[in-house]
Amino acid sequence: MKNSLKKYAGIIIGAVYALILRLIFNIHALDEAFNLFSVTFIWITPIVIGLIPLFYANKEQLKSWGYRISSPVWTVVVFFLLCFLTRIEDLICLWVILIPYMLAAITVGLIAGEIIQRVKTKRGTLYTIILLPFIISPIEQQFKQPTHSYSVVTNTIINAKPETIWKNIIRVRKIHANEYTKGFFNYAGIPRPLYAELDKDTLGATRIGHFEGGLKFLEKVTTWDRNKHISFDITVVSSSIRQTVFDQHILRGNHFKFLNAEYNLKSLPNGQTELTLSSSYELTTNINAYASFCGDQILTDFQERLLKVIKNRCEN
Repeated sequence: MKNSLKKYAGIIIGAVYALILRLIFNIHALDEAFNLFSVTFIWITPIVIGLIPLFYANKEQLKSWGYRISSPVWTVVVFFLLCFLTRIEDLICLWVILIPYMLAAITVGLIAGEIIQRVKTKRGTLYTIILLPFIISPIEQQFKQPTHSYSVVTNTIINAKPETIWKNIIRVRKIHANEYTKGFFNYAGIPRPLYAELDKDTLGATRIGHFEGGLKFLEKVTTWDRNKHISFDITVVSSSIRQTVFDQHILRGNHFKFLNAEYNLKSLPNGQTELTLSSSYELTTNINAYASFCGDQILTDFQERLLKVIKNRCEN
C-alpha cells in the first residue's frame, strides 16, 4: 500500500494542485490577477501540472517512456474527475479545456523526462515551477484583452418552397424530443431549443427563443424581407440564465456575447430552397483563437440540428 501511494503520489499531488488553481482563478475578488479565460490557465497550468508527477518519479520511472507520458496524462484525468465530481466544472467546460490540457501533458511527457533527471535534485526547482501560474497570470492580466467577432454559417437544401419554410423559421412551434436528435454537446450541458415565439410579422418585432432549463434569448428583428431574409439582434434574458457552471461563466460573464443571427432563403430549381442560418458572436479574452474554435464547434452543432428539424417539418 505504501509503495502504491508513493508511486502515484505525484499524480495525486498534481491533480490537487490543479484543483486549487482552478478555485483561485475563479475568485471574483482576484479578477485583476487571475482569470480562467487566460493563456496562463489554459496553456501554462497544464504544463506545470504535467511536470509535477515527473518530479516525484524515481530514475527508473523517468527512463520509461510509458510512465513519462502516462503520468502527466493521468494527472489531468484525475484533475478532471475531481472537477466533475465536486461540480466545479460541467462536462462541456471540461471538453473546452481538454485539448490544451492533454496536448500539454503529452508534450511534457515526451520532452521533459531527461531535463528533470538533471534538475530534480536541485532544491527549490519544483517550488519555482508550481509558482509560475501565480507569477505569470498577474502579468498577463495587465494587458488589455482583445475583442474579436466570429460567425458560423450553416445551410441545408429543403424540398419545399420559401413560403413554407418562412412560416417555420419566424416562429418555431414546440420541438418534441422525437424530432430533435441530441448530440454530445447537449448531453454535456448545452440546452436544446424548445420553441420560438414572435409578437408581430414586421420589422422591429420581438422574438423570444426558449430553451431547456428555462433559458431564454431576446431577439429583435432588424431585417424583414418576407420569404427571403430575416435577421435578429440577440441578447440573453439575464433572469433566465441557469445556475450551471457553463451558463455562469459564458452567458453571465464578460467574455462571450451573442451578436445576431439571420436566415436567408434562396429559391432553387425543382421547387427546392437553400436555407442558410448564420450566427455571430463576440469574444473578449486572451485566448480568442482557441475559444473561437470551441465556440464554432458548439454553434455549428446547434445550427445543424436545428436546421434538420426545420427541414423535416417543411418536407413532411
